[in-house]
Amino acid sequence: MSTWQATVRADARFVVLMSGENSAEITESEEGVLNWFYYVTMPMPASTFTIAVGCWAEVKRKTYATGVQRNDGIFPLFSKADVRLLEGACGHVPYPCRFQEPAATSQVVIPHRIFAPPCLQKSCEEILLPLIPQCLSASYALLGTHPFSRLDVLIVPSNFSSLGMASPHIIFLSQSTLFGGSHLCGTRLCHEIAHSWFGLAIGARDWTEEWLSEGFATHLEDAFWSAAQQQLRADEARERQDLKALLRWQRLRDEVQNSEEDLQVLRPNKDNTGKVTESGASVIKHGLNAEKTFMQVHYLKGYFLLRFLAGKAGEAEYFAFLRKFVWRFHGQLILSQDFLHLLLEDIPQLKGYGLSVENIFQKWLDCSGIPKPLLEESQAWQECRLARQVKEEVVTWVRVNQRARKSGQRKKRREEGTFQKLSSDQLVLLLECLLEKKTLCSKTLECLQKTYHLREQDAEVRHRWCELVIKHKYVAGYVDVEKFLKEDQAMGVYLYGELMVNEDAKQQEIAHKSFATTRDQMDVSSAKVVAEMLF
Repeated sequence: MSTWQATVRADARFVVLMSGENSAEITESEEGVLNWFYYVTMPMPASTFTIAVGCWAEVKRKTYATGVQRNDGIFPLFSKADVRLLEGACGHVPYPCRFQEPAATSQVVIPHRIFAPPCLQKSCEEILLPLIPQCLSASYALLGTHPFSRLDVLIVPSNFSSLGMASPHIIFLSQSTLFGGSHLCGTRLCHEIAHSWFGLAIGARDWTEEWLSEGFATHLEDAFWSAAQQQLRADEARERQDLKALLRWQRLRDEVQNSEEDLQVLRPNKDNTGKVTESGASVIKHGLNAEKTFMQVHYLKGYFLLRFLAGKAGEAEYFAFLRKFVWRFHGQLILSQDFLHLLLEDIPQLKGYGLSVENIFQKWLDCSGIPKPLLEESQAWQECRLARQVKEEVVTWVRVNQRARKSGQRKKRREEGTFQKLSSDQLVLLLECLLEKKTLCSKTLECLQKTYHLREQDAEVRHRWCELVIKHKYVAGYVDVEKFLKEDQAMGVYLYGELMVNEDAKQQEIAHKSFATTRDQMDVSSAKVVAEMLF
């Protein structure tokens, strides 16, 4: 961990963004050439260093409300009582720390900017600009002082390898998040903001413990997003989080069924976690395994562990503890036991459920497969109101499909008001349920697309739609698959495998044609994985 400073010399046409704590100090060194100067005073791991150079324009902000209201007591605001945590010295090496600055501790929304290619400015103005202050306010309401003094959000192109990435003072968001409404953009933004605390201000001392970053960000993503949507009642927030839990449960179940057991363990080094060699180096297990890059097990199992612990402790007490944990360990690198020891010490009633550090290691972190406590809880999510609505919708579509297959004609059911209006997450669940059906005829798929305007939905929904198209060889939808593979490359990798596994000549042609078009611009790791699928 170290501080750094950098001067970048670039053509004046380009914007240079870095993970420095200052907005760039720009000087002209010669005609048409600019120098961009950045620095940090907080020691950070070299892995957090980020630089991005491109022809971007700043999206100018307008005035938006930034306060976050209490959500019927579900999400406790950062109260004056919590300021007592700020008494005494921090536990990290000395540096100008925001947690000790009175002005910073009361700063609900840090200064922020958006940079994007000119063609996406309008989308950013409509979708992203209003979301940033809401999401920053929500994160402050739950965790208190923002660890970093400012934030740039950069919209990256379709060939970026993920939907988002966080570094100090800068977040990358894929252009895929800007389309289909604010839900995907808002949740992804919340996820990356959560990394300011978990992954950046507090990092994992052993890189095999990725759950300490991704599990926390996934769990906090839901809490931040619920708090940012100020109009939500407490019961509505719970219902949406239960639906999200069901979707993640299904994803985790599928992942553990289709991956090596060794890749499903959150602490693969177990008792050797955190240990280093005589040279001071540590070995990253699976560090060169390309398959692991595309796995989400550390996101999902980490999320479910934290959801489980929050449920046992009570959400208000759990988030009060998180603020204490952030205060204790910000600016430091930690291991799982640092979090768990403090949690069980601060909320002793958890021990009444038979929980101990060793017990949590054994049942959650050191084992493959689905943790047993999670199996016991999964049934409740399937019975939540929003999931029941989707199940009713699935039954309706099964009937539509049966009639269409018998008569060869599509009934105009939409005009009869049969179909319900579904949220983005409900549409994802609906399409996942329909993916389990053996056959859906082309008339049913045509009606499905028109009923929910699937081509205009966000990338999560469109990805499931493309899966349906591929599974049922719906020729009229192949154009949607080709478009997705080109414009949503962060998620399209999975579709290449499905196009190839069906052993359908037309689908394999789509895979090869799409890859030939995009491979030169594709992320190197993604291109390698796709090439292995195709050749």
